[in-house]
Amino acid sequence: MIQRGNPDAFEQIFNKYKNEAVRTAYLITGKRSICEDIAQEAFIKCLKHIEKLKNPGGFRAWFFRILTRTAWKYGRAAGREVPTEEPAEKAGQSGLDLLGEQYFAFEESRFLYSEINRLEPKQKTAIILYYFNGLSTKEIAKISGCLEGTVKSRLFTARKKLKCGLDSFYHSGKERGINAGYKAV
Repeated sequence: MIQRGNPDAFEQIFNKYKNEAVRTAYLITGKRSICEDIAQEAFIKCLKHIEKLKNPGGFRAWFFRILTRTAWKYGRAAGREVPTEEPAEKAGQSGLDLLGEQYFAFEESRFLYSEINRLEPKQKTAIILYYFNGLSTKEIAKISGCLEGTVKSRLFTARKKLKCGLDSFYHSGKERGINAGYKAV
């Protein structure tokens, strides 16, 4: 048990959540250069304040609350930055090498990510925790320190904004003749 100072227990928790923590930090801040620092700081805070965790079963929500607040702090301090590493670059391809549907799907996901990045921080965090981390609205409410209804409202508003953005993306693609067969969800 980590609360009793068992180093093996902390190592197990670290191994279980490290990748998800780094990914979440990256999605919240949009900065690859600081996402590992954020995750590391969150784990350190977690270890330092583990005695404050009243319900060990609620560890995940408690940890992600620490992580998201740490990411918000870093994000405010560092400002916003659009990631420069494109998925095509990771694969060793240029955007021109991708054809038809693949290129459109690439552009669509890039556009969606930029739209998520434009959301206000609490809406963005709710979207990331719900869709990318698979947390329930109840868990997100615990993490955010708000009511479950507030989380649902943030998700609703964020989805509405994302849908408007995607509608304009699809509309502009039709004008260029790119997305025949695609439609807004």
